[in-house]
Amino acid sequence: MQGTEEFQYPQILILQISIYMKKILKDTRKFSELQALRVNNGYKFEREIFEYLKKEIGDNPNIDLLQPRTQVYPPGSERAYEFSCMQIMTPLGDVIGDTDIVVYHNKRKKPLILISCKISLRERMSQSLFHLFLYQTFKHKDLKLFFVTKDPDLEFGTKERPRKWGVLAAYLGVYCYSQNPKTECWGTIYPFENMIKDLKRIAGIKQKG
Repeated sequence: MQGTEEFQYPQILILQISIYMKKILKDTRKFSELQALRVNNGYKFEREIFEYLKKEIGDNPNIDLLQPRTQVYPPGSERAYEFSCMQIMTPLGDVIGDTDIVVYHNKRKKPLILISCKISLRERMSQSLFHLFLYQTFKHKDLKLFFVTKDPDLEFGTKERPRKWGVLAAYLGVYCYSQNPKTECWGTIYPFENMIKDLKRIAGIKQKG
């Protein structure tokens, strides 16, 4: 009997490992699918904001709306001209950071506003603030950041009970626009409808009324 148990033990162990590995593969596949869904939803949200801006601003000779993708240009490579305003040049290559949408002023020949479109905050707000710091330090010290979000989890907090992203946004002068009517507006947090008015004001575009 003892010999039979010794013979069966490795088989049982292999079976348990096999079941465990299948679970890991299943969880990994599920995680990858969720990540892909988040990415697709993120691009869809960004596109919605871009189309909204185009519709509300219309054809205006003062500004262009650009969508330079996050990427790296190795030394000596060809660069798209309209992207060059957002390149951070280093000896190892030129980097374009978190730049979902850029409001570029044609007469002033510089970007005015970086618009970051994120469904939720989480680590995404820190990415946007990091790239804003880089741009203001090395490229455009007067660049403004508009952070547009659905804010499903009310991550800005309230004036009475603020959370870190709301505090940082107010301290750094970041314009935050929430599509969630439950988001409390305080500091530099505004309803989504305010974005066009603020954009036109900063760009020097005359507003109706």
